[in-house]
Amino acid sequence: MRYIAVAAAVILVSCGTLPRNLRDDIASEHDKLQQAQRQIQGSDARMQGELARAKSDDAELQKLVKDSGRIGVQEARRRAESLLRDERNERQAALRDYDAIEAAAAKRRSFEQNPAESLARMKHEYEQIHAVDLTPVVQVVQKAEQDYPAKKEDLENRLASLKQLPDNASAAWQTAEAAPTNIDTLIQVDDTLTRDETGLTTGADQLKAMSGQLYVSWDKILVDLEKDPYREKVKTVITKKTDVSNTEAWVDISPATYRAEENDLGMSIAHKDVGYYDSEAVTTAQPPGYAYIATPEQGRNQYGYWAGGVWTWLPEYLIMRELFWGPRYQPIYINEYHGYQYAARSGRTWYGQESPSAPPKYGTHGTFTEQRYSGSRYMQSGGYKSSGYASSRSAEAPRSSPSGAPRIGEDPSVGKRFGGANSGHQFGHAPSARPSGRSFGRRH
Repeated sequence: MRYIAVAAAVILVSCGTLPRNLRDDIASEHDKLQQAQRQIQGSDARMQGELARAKSDDAELQKLVKDSGRIGVQEARRRAESLLRDERNERQAALRDYDAIEAAAAKRRSFEQNPAESLARMKHEYEQIHAVDLTPVVQVVQKAEQDYPAKKEDLENRLASLKQLPDNASAAWQTAEAAPTNIDTLIQVDDTLTRDETGLTTGADQLKAMSGQLYVSWDKILVDLEKDPYREKVKTVITKKTDVSNTEAWVDISPATYRAEENDLGMSIAHKDVGYYDSEAVTTAQPPGYAYIATPEQGRNQYGYWAGGVWTWLPEYLIMRELFWGPRYQPIYINEYHGYQYAARSGRTWYGQESPSAPPKYGTHGTFTEQRYSGSRYMQSGGYKSSGYASSRSAEAPRSSPSGAPRIGEDPSVGKRFGGANSGHQFGHAPSARPSGRSFGRRH
């Protein structure tokens, strides 16, 4: 009995480094893999290869569960999450291939057993394609082209592709009519008609949605972070002309995303300006609201203006100031904006540091963030304490002198580099595909 108790204790200790929910996920995936192996038994080599890789990952996971106590909590968890993700993807890929083969075989049987019925169904698909009225889409696109000429060529190309689909369907249907007993031809034409019908209806909806995106700007503000489970709370601020609204929601994230954004609490982690599609959003963290400020050279835009070296929001956009900074808003001086511009031109995120030795104002370790987000779960769990700038009391966010400016040769943006291959366009910069000299906040 003593031996059994000691053995059980050893097992519990060795397993204890992996969280219960992660071990449950590993066990569940193991059962799903075994079920997939039974279902796909005797299938082609590609599916067997995918299952073999999944099985190898599963074996490593089972070993990791037993030996995780020897590796260390963080390393064991990182390896387990990576292996589990790979195993799940490989299993699902094998099942998708299996389902596709089964569907193709079922379709062939249907055509062989009743070609006349299949041909009638195809004719209905053909008629459905020609019944789609693109007039509402054309009207929306033409209005967007007038309001945002920079997008005219792209919108026209997308619309032309939609208009081409009925002609493609006509050519395919003529092929089917010319060979009504050729099963291979009928199957090929049926695939084409199905694809074109789906492409026309969904494409029309997508094009209308993309045209509508041009009239809206939005920001995603990181307002909280949690590590177990990995998730983040995001405030989305949406602006359409003078109509400003916002929502907040917790979303699950990967460990890699958590690590990438851990320094960006309170920052805008994504921004899209008017005149751009959602897919063109900036994905580099920057202080909230700065993207709406006019350059000193511009002087003013539809959101506000520079007066005496201080940025002033117009009354109709004071709600934006409240949503971005809350009740602790402090004036933004022109030297701060110069620091932001300098950082953007240098390819770095700006956290509001006036010099390399000064504490940051924004981001997870910023003095403003310490006050603004003191009630967040991340702060309550001790996240800010890891900062070298944290104090025993809430620090007063430093105010900048209106006359101050970054010293020549000094980088005020001690922070991470941005603008990588996976990023959208940079804050304060005009991408090469867009009108030169364009910056966020310009009146459209």
